Amino acid sequence: MITEQQRKERMKGIGGSDMPIILGLSRYKTPYQLYLEKKGILSTSDEMSQLQYWGNRLEDVIRDEFADRNNVLIQTPDTIIHPFYDFMRANIDGYISEWDAVLEVKCSTQYMANEWGESGSDNIPMSYLVQVAHYCSVMNASSAYIAVLVGGHDYRQYKYTRDFQLEKTIIDSAHEFWDAIKNDNPPAPINQIDLKKMFPRHKQEKSINMSTDISHHLKILNDSREKIKELQEIEEESRFVIMKHMQDAECLTNEEGIPLITWKTNKRGSRAFLLKGEK
Repeated sequence: MITEQQRKERMKGIGGSDMPIILGLSRYKTPYQLYLEKKGILSTSDEMSQLQYWGNRLEDVIRDEFADRNNVLIQTPDTIIHPFYDFMRANIDGYISEWDAVLEVKCSTQYMANEWGESGSDNIPMSYLVQVAHYCSVMNASSAYIAVLVGGHDYRQYKYTRDFQLEKTIIDSAHEFWDAIKNDNPPAPINQIDLKKMFPRHKQEKSINMSTDISHHLKILNDSREKIKELQEIEEESRFVIMKHMQDAECLTNEEGIPLITWKTNKRGSRAFLLKGEK
């Protein structure tokens, strides 16, 4: 679990959890948003998701489980700084001195179970792989282990053996990103959220001419909206026919009795029409 002091230290350099973002591997944050945070322009949220909350609560439990299963002692050092690149930092979950190895502790949802390989292997999701590779680079550790609890009940552990080509990519990318921060040179936006943060307000009475490329994308946008509208009308018609067929039935099944659609009354007293797999 990151302390308030470690949180402040993160502003002074590039940490392991920053690397998936810098390399474009994060589903939650873009390089531009991370840039704004490092510059102090965008505040980091103190509100934790349920997964982050339980990850913090279970970190000690998972670390102890790794220690017990592998009969090792685990240290929890403070922030570590790369000996040659002082902008590269490491806040690790544990260090095993007898193995000269980093330990990273994770909680993963059941939905990500297939992204992890067989326990004991080196088949690690790329976003976590670059994180532990960053730590090994900063500490010059021989290897790294990841102890992960999947779905709240499935304990697994994995090993990263040094990949110096990957670590060179990490160092080069971290160096480039840190130079961008020092030189006030933000990364290019990659989604609509980035653009809204980059241009939060319009300039009154400013207009801009359309280019050939923009004309092409405007046509795609308009055509897509028309297709979506047509599909929505088709969907509504089919939904009506199915609901009319179901009447007061709770469930629609196929020939084998497998549920395909439910139409149940919810707590608010209205019926919710759900296809199997919808939430």
